[in-house]
Amino acid sequence: MDKILSVIVPAYNSEDYIERCLSPFVRADAETRKKLEIIIVNDGSTDGTEKMVESYVEKYPYMFKLCNKENGGHGSAVNTGIANATGLYFKVVDSDDWVDEGALEKILSVLHELVEKQTLIDMLVSNYVYEKVGAKHKKVIHYRNVMPQDRIITWKE
Repeated sequence: MDKILSVIVPAYNSEDYIERCLSPFVRADAETRKKLEIIIVNDGSTDGTEKMVESYVEKYPYMFKLCNKENGGHGSAVNTGIANATGLYFKVVDSDDWVDEGALEKILSVLHELVEKQTLIDMLVSNYVYEKVGAKHKKVIHYRNVMPQDRIITWKE
């Protein structure tokens, strides 16, 4: 297994915004890109979503994979992505969302370090940014008040 993280991107008629979702993965550093698998599940789109995703698959076949299926809804698309994933861990990023390259690199660094130490975890919790389309401000959702930071905790804790 060479991929540490499989990112599942369920997509339905996402032509207008999926590029914003996929482009940060391409901009990540080379070491991060080697550890990533991005699986875009085209859930029966009738717009240009499939063609847009195919351009990423052609340019970066080592990182992007396209799965086409009949429309079955978000959960069905996520399940299809998981069924095709080869990474040790997975994350879902909806096609109208995106990731920060710096945060992605940090998460992959932590996961890589854990794999090197042969320490498996059930879940990795990270902050995220909430931004409404057209809004003037972003809101960072932090977990520091409810979870210890930079520390592995067990189910007993």
